[in-house]
Amino acid sequence: MKRLVLKWGAKNTVFIVTVCSVLISVAVALIAVWGLNQLRVASLSMMTAMMIAIVIPTLLAPVISGPLVGLIFQINQLETEMRVLATYDGLTKLLNRRVFLERAEYAYNIAKREKQSFSILAVDLDFFKRINDQYGHTAGDTVLAAFGNLVRGISRDSDIAGRVGGEEFTFFLPNTTAAEAEFFAERLHAAVKETAVKHLGSDIHFTISIGLTSFTGNNTSSLDSLLQFADSALYEAKKNGRNQTSKLIGL
Repeated sequence: MKRLVLKWGAKNTVFIVTVCSVLISVAVALIAVWGLNQLRVASLSMMTAMMIAIVIPTLLAPVISGPLVGLIFQINQLETEMRVLATYDGLTKLLNRRVFLERAEYAYNIAKREKQSFSILAVDLDFFKRINDQYGHTAGDTVLAAFGNLVRGISRDSDIAGRVGGEEFTFFLPNTTAAEAEFFAERLHAAVKETAVKHLGSDIHFTISIGLTSFTGNNTSSLDSLLQFADSALYEAKKNGRNQTSKLIGL
């Protein structure tokens, strides 16, 4: 019933309920008049009975069904919002940590079974604390939102991207070799370089460091170890000066 109401829409549902109510009321009136006539009991004329059967449900059905249909739509909207909040990070609109790990684990199992390559990127916004200290946390939130927006702009539908920490992000790139992942990382660096976040009249520029690792379809690394490899590569990128990509391939 809920699916039908949502499919039809509020106005159409109220209209359909009203029409059904009128038809049922007319049918009941016809049966009542026929029965009374059979029993030879004094009854209303057929015309009067039909008028009552049509007018009363036409007036009452929208009044009764309208609020109920509206309530169904409100509940559905709340359920949708709750699912979004449970799935996505509010600032970046990327997956939250829990959902990212769940989907990455699922994609990893498929890749391992099918012996498919994939790559993982660990990404960190460089000197993010300085942005918060210099411009305020609102500006930091704006930078995070801008990064999430550019990630969605260059990612494939099959890519899994999540915010796993304050300014930390992880990407699971299915069917992606190390070379292809490096190209993706270059595109990510380029997109960040071209991004200027406007805040209270100031243009905020930022950079990112990336750690990259890949699964070849034959290596025995687990998802957890590959995530650790990506984090270790990220550490190397930051240690070597930031704003760069470092690669570490597991066994």
